[in-house]
Amino acid sequence: MIAGLAVQVSAAQVKDGKVVYERKVNMHKRLGPEQESMKNMIPEFDVSKVELLFSGNESIFKRVQEEEDIRESAGQPDDRQVVRMRVGADNELYKNYATFKAIELTELGPKKYLIDDSTRQFNWKLDETGETRKIQGYTCKKATTKAPRGPVVAWYTEEITCPSGPDAWGGLPGMILEVNIADGEMVFSAVEISNKTDKKLVSAPTGGKKITRKEYQKMLEDQYGVGGSGGGPTFRIIRQ
Repeated sequence: MIAGLAVQVSAAQVKDGKVVYERKVNMHKRLGPEQESMKNMIPEFDVSKVELLFSGNESIFKRVQEEEDIRESAGQPDDRQVVRMRVGADNELYKNYATFKAIELTELGPKKYLIDDSTRQFNWKLDETGETRKIQGYTCKKATTKAPRGPVVAWYTEEITCPSGPDAWGGLPGMILEVNIADGEMVFSAVEISNKTDKKLVSAPTGGKKITRKEYQKMLEDQYGVGGSGGGPTFRIIRQ
């Protein structure tokens, strides 16, 4: 998070709306050395759409349901058995940058949980070269940080005042419209932006058992072992 973040609001700036992102994941990069043989069964890229509804300093991020089965599988021969991998379950992530509160709706086995958390803090470095680029008609500036899997490059616009972004990303002086994680291992790119949304939908999710992040992590470790995760890629075998 950038200390002392202050955003000057003007009449031209967008305060409420929706951003639809294309999420593209390089599944081959995500496979470990022991999973090398699976590359022949898994398309290199997993492509889906996700959306971020925002109002003021609040946002909620979730998968676009009608796009559930979008996949990139060019060049696959007929009658070949392949494994599809869905990145991320039907999670919803609510973030409030006024209170720095985050609530994530997630599934573990047959049960749903509401993880009471805080918004993630990133050590962003704002680009000082003045470099800009246009994304869906919005002028964007560059910021960088580091993540466990590699470098992160984000492009954000001050024309949208909500300091949010796809998934847990946020904390910049405006909305993140593109973020590239670990040199293309995962990329979120805005493909549609609207300056209208139903503010009632920008609220914390419900319908699960309330737990803390620490409690949820303990359940993951009990079920999958230390370092395990129940939110990883989902496998399903199909015939093309």
